[in-house]
Amino acid sequence: METQQFAQAFAQQIFQRHLRVNKMKRMIQENASIRMRSCSKLALLLLGTVLITGCGEALDPKPFVFDMTRINQDGSINDGSDYAKRPWACVRDNQAGMTWELKNTQPGLHNIDNTYSWYDSDQMSNGGFAGKANAGVCTGSDCDTESYAKSINAMKLCGLADWHLPSRFELNTIVDTSVPHPGPTLPKLYFPESLAGKYWTDTTFRTRRAGAWVWRFDYGNDYVVEKSEALNVRLVHANPKTSEVKPLVK
Repeated sequence: METQQFAQAFAQQIFQRHLRVNKMKRMIQENASIRMRSCSKLALLLLGTVLITGCGEALDPKPFVFDMTRINQDGSINDGSDYAKRPWACVRDNQAGMTWELKNTQPGLHNIDNTYSWYDSDQMSNGGFAGKANAGVCTGSDCDTESYAKSINAMKLCGLADWHLPSRFELNTIVDTSVPHPGPTLPKLYFPESLAGKYWTDTTFRTRRAGAWVWRFDYGNDYVVEKSEALNVRLVHANPKTSEVKPLVK
């Protein structure tokens, strides 16, 4: 008798568990169906929004407008009418308040193909690692960033004598993100250069002092490279020097 009662109780427990499992399955299926219907409604809503937008003016994001002035070697203003006959040497960014050197294809100090290693002998500004001296390939100076800056300041490019290697943020201000690969991602009306290049900044990589930030002007983005590498240099003038200039929104 007891055995029969135990068997009946056990069978009842199994039956109740089966009912609970089936109930849970139905709840899961119902929830999935609700989510599917909600997603379908959301998709239709978004599609409707896109279709409505398409009925009006097409989305056409405008590129950033640079406000710059072309400067001659003697510091006078160049009207920019003919770079081939009257090339300018520098470009002043009227919004960021900085002046940039221009590169050219002539042999010498400003040649666009010149490369330099990252080097800063000043312990107060080199991020804890001086870099490597004279390890680039160039003409007109020793081939490192410190020597190049000294040579440019000695010649008083565009009438200025306080040129320096730009910070990571300063160099970002002349990146034209509307220019596709292979670049150069520069405002061409002011920088008529054909080589994109990879340009040093003065900003040491915090987690590896032997590296520094570089802007590449083929894709228009920055990355980190060992200071011993041979890359391009474009100096900037700002009075006073600003190491934390905020990048312009482009």
